[in-house]
Formats: sequence, C-alpha cells, structure tokens
Amino acid sequence: MLRIRTLSLGVACFALGALPAIADDYSYNPVASTAFAAPVGFTWTGPYLGAIVGYTWSTFQASNGLLGGRSIDAEGGKVGGYAGYNYQLSNNVVLGGEMDLNWDDVKGNTRSFGSVDQTWDSTIRARAGYSFGRVMAYGTGGAAVSGARVDTGAFSSSATHLGWTLGAGAEAAITDHVTARVEYQYADYGSQLYRTGVGTASDVDFTTGTIRAGLGYKF
Repeated sequence: MLRIRTLSLGVACFALGALPAIADDYSYNPVASTAFAAPVGFTWTGPYLGAIVGYTWSTFQASNGLLGGRSIDAEGGKVGGYAGYNYQLSNNVVLGGEMDLNWDDVKGNTRSFGSVDQTWDSTIRARAGYSFGRVMAYGTGGAAVSGARVDTGAFSSSATHLGWTLGAGAEAAITDHVTARVEYQYADYGSQLYRTGVGTASDVDFTTGTIRAGLGYKF
C-alpha cells in the first residue's frame, strides 16, 4: 500500500511539473494569428483605363441663315478610350475624375438640310458614386468637345463645338483589376457658325444622347 501511495504521489508531481510546458504550447500567439486574418475588402481607389463602344442619337438645329429653322436627326456608333482615377471614402462614397476620347460615325441626311456628320468627341468629367462592394452606381458631368461637319450640297464646312455633358451609370468589378460598365450621357455642344455657300452661313447647334459600354483595367 505504501508503494502504491508513493507511486501515485510521483505521478501527480510529474503531471503538475508538465502543466507549464503544455500551457506554453497552447498559449495565444498574436503573430501566428495574423496569418488567418480576414482579407482586405475590394476598393475602387486607384487609377484605371479602358475601352468604349457606344451608340449616339443626335439632333442638329440651325437658328439662322440659309438653314434657319431647319433641323436634322443623326445617329451612329462610336469607339474610344477612357482613363481616370477613383478615391473611395470610408463611407463607401467614391469620388474621381475621368477623361475620354472617341471616334464617331454619327450621320444624318435630309433634302432640306443636307448632311451632317459628328466625327469625334471628348469629355473631361467629375464622377461621384456609391460602392455596394464590387458594384458602383455613379453620376458624372463636365466639359465636352466635339467635331462636326455640315454639307448643304453646295458647300461643306467643319467646326469644333464646346459644351457640357451629364450622365449616370453602373460599374462592376469582374476581378480585382478588370471592370465592366454601362452608362448614358447627354451632351449639349452649343452653337457654331457653318458656311453654307458663297457669302452665306448658319449657326448650328447640336445635342446628343449616347449609350456607352466599357471594359476597363484598374491598377
């Protein structure tokens, strides 16, 4: 019996001596735990660039001269590119700026007016949106410039118009770097003087509505 008690006492002492070593093995290690920390969420912050395809409907309106009071509708496609920068705030509001340059094939033709052709356009805009994670809804607006040509049949002339644009759209992050968007923009390019013949001219302004789709890369 004495031997059994002595053996039991020895086992108990051994177990108590081993507890600190076991506890040390299972102690909290903040360095190791960081390896399992949740990944940082997606952010829209950063520079980006992309390509655009779109379709435009426009109306050219002459206010005086040989074409005074006449108008003509035009439509056609466009391709181009864009670049910009976004900054996402802590409340998920996204602010940024963007510019684009597009080659247009927007044409119209009537017997009373002649033909019109919007050949290119460019915008410099501010953007403000709200991030729903990998999807962002946004509004945009700024300055717009475009080149156009009017041909009355007797005379053809070109001009550069300066105006403004407003629009809205939605953009989705397909991956952390690749994004896709669709948007609508309205633009008013103001009035410019076009020669319509020898010694004659007309002030012509035009407006456009454009649906655009884009594929971008975020750095």
